[in-house]
Amino acid sequence: MIKKILFLICFLHSILIHAQTIYYVDGAGGSNSNTGTSLLQAWKTIQKACDAATPNSIVEIKAGTYYENLVLNVSGTAGNPITFRNYQNDSVFIDGTGTAGTTLMSITDQNYLTFDNLVFQNLTVNNAQGILAQTSTSGTSTGLRFHNLIIRHINWTANASAIPNSNDNAQAFIVYGLANGMTHLTVDSCQVYSNILGFSEAVSIDGNINGFTVSNCLVHDNTNIGILAAGNYGTSPNPSTDHARHGLITRNTCFNNVSLYATSAGIYIDGGWSVVVDGNKSYGNGSGIELGCEQNGTTDSITVKNNIIYNNQYTGLAIGGYTTATTGQVTNSLVRNNTFFHNTLPANNTGEIEMSKASNCTIENNVFYTDPQNILFTADSIAPQLNNTFDYNCWFTPGNDSTNITVQWLQTNYTTFGAYRAGTSLEAHSFYADPLLSNAVLPQPDLHLVNLSPCINRSNPATVISAGETDFDGNPRLNGARVDIGAYEYDLISGMKEDYVSRANLELYPNPASAAIFLRTESSIRNIQLISMEGVVLREWNHVPNLISLDGLPSGIYMVRLITKEGEIICRVFTRQ
Repeated sequence: MIKKILFLICFLHSILIHAQTIYYVDGAGGSNSNTGTSLLQAWKTIQKACDAATPNSIVEIKAGTYYENLVLNVSGTAGNPITFRNYQNDSVFIDGTGTAGTTLMSITDQNYLTFDNLVFQNLTVNNAQGILAQTSTSGTSTGLRFHNLIIRHINWTANASAIPNSNDNAQAFIVYGLANGMTHLTVDSCQVYSNILGFSEAVSIDGNINGFTVSNCLVHDNTNIGILAAGNYGTSPNPSTDHARHGLITRNTCFNNVSLYATSAGIYIDGGWSVVVDGNKSYGNGSGIELGCEQNGTTDSITVKNNIIYNNQYTGLAIGGYTTATTGQVTNSLVRNNTFFHNTLPANNTGEIEMSKASNCTIENNVFYTDPQNILFTADSIAPQLNNTFDYNCWFTPGNDSTNITVQWLQTNYTTFGAYRAGTSLEAHSFYADPLLSNAVLPQPDLHLVNLSPCINRSNPATVISAGETDFDGNPRLNGARVDIGAYEYDLISGMKEDYVSRANLELYPNPASAAIFLRTESSIRNIQLISMEGVVLREWNHVPNLISLDGLPSGIYMVRLITKEGEIICRVFTRQ
C-alpha cells in the first residue's frame, strides 16, 4: 500500500510539473490586469505575454490588429518551450503603423521560443526591422523557431523606386549571432514579400549562427536579396565563429527579388561555411543563386544541389569574390545536379554562370540550357582561381549548334564547344546535347527530363549522395545505375506511363514471361530495343522480331522500346520470371 501511495504521489507530481499552461490575449476584450489564463481573463496586449509567459506554455492570440513593438523578455527551457500563436484560425496582425519603434519584434538572448501563424506588417522607417533575433556580447540563444509567419511591407521608404545608399536599410527578418552566438534556429513555411529593403535582405542569417534551417519559405517581390547566410562582417569578434554555418536552405521558392542598384540573388551565401542549398526554386531574381565573399576571408564548403534556377536577369549561378580589394574568395564548394535554364538578359551577357575568385570548387552533373544569346558562362579574369573543376555537365543552346556558342574563360573567348573543352582541359565527360526537357518554354518551363534524354544515368559515377537525398520532386535521387544529370531523377516506369501509355500499336505477351516474349505491332518500325530498367540497351533490331528470347536474362523488370519511322516512341514494360 505504501508503495502504491508513493507511486501515485510521484505520478501526480509529474503531471503538475509537466502540465502546460494556456495564456490568452484579446486586444478587444482583454486587460493586462487579468491573469491571462482563460478567455474571460485574457490579457489585452501581446507585450504582456512577452513579459509574463512561463516555460511550457502556449500564448493564444485572438483575432485583431495589434499596434505594438514587441520585446521578448521570457524564455522556455529544453523540452518546455513557449509558443506564441493565433487562437484557433484567427488572423493576427502585428502592425507597425503609427508605432514609435523601428522593430516589430525584438528577441535578445532568449531560448526555446516558437512563433506560429502570425502576420508582421507595415513598418516604414529607415532601418526598419520586422523580426530581429540576436545575442548580446555576453549572451547566447538557442531553440528559436519561426513557423508559418507572414512578414510584409517592412520598408526603409514608402517609394519602391527610390535608389538607396548604404545607410538606407530595412530587414524583414534578421538574425545576429555575436561572440557566444546562436544555435538551433529554424525558419519554416514563412512568406516574406513586398518589402522595400534598401541595402539589406529579406531573410538574413548573419554572424555566429551555428546550426540553422530555412525551409519551405516563399520569398518574393522584395527590392533586394531573398535569403542570405553571411559571415566575415565582424558580427562575432572571433574570425573562426564569424560565420553562419552548418546550415540548410531547402525547399524554398524565391522569385522577383530584384534590386535597382545591384545584382540581387534569390539565395546568397556570403561568408557562410558548411551550408547546404538543396531543392530550391529560384527565378526572376537578379541572379538565381550566388556564392560570394565580399569581405576578407572565405565562403567555404558550400553545397548547391537539386535546385532549379531559371529566368534570372544576370546569371543563374554567381560564384566567387568579386574584387581584388579584399582577400575574399569561395573555396572547397560543390555545385551538382542542378538545372539552369535561360538565366541572363541581353543587356548582361554573362551566361548561366559567372565565376570570379574561387578555388577548389567543383561544378558537375548540371543541366545548362541557355537563352538565344548562346552564352554558356563567363569566368572573369580575376585571381585567384585555382583547381576548379567542370565535368559531367550537359550544355545546350536553343539553336542546337555547338559551333555557335560563347564561353569567356579568363582572357580567352571560345566560340565552339569543342574549342572550349580543348583550350581549358575542362569538361572531359561533359557533352553538348539537347537535354530533352518536358517544356523548354518560358515563363513556366517544365524542366523534367523525358524519355531518351541523354542526361539519364549520366552523372559522375563517383557522385556521393547523402542519406535520404531526393531530387527536386522529392523522389529518390538514385533511380538506375547512376544519378541523372540535373535536378530531376527520371523514373523510367512512371515516365513511360505518362508519355507513352496512350500510344498504341505495341503488344507484348505473355507478361510475365519466362523463356521468350512475343511482339505484335502495326507500326512502321525504324528500331526496336530491349532495355534494362537502368536504361542499358541489351539488344537491338532494325525489324520486328516475332519473339524475343529471354535466354541469359536474370529475372526482373525490362522494357521494350519501339521507334517508328515517323519518330514516335512507344514503350512497354514486362516482367521476366
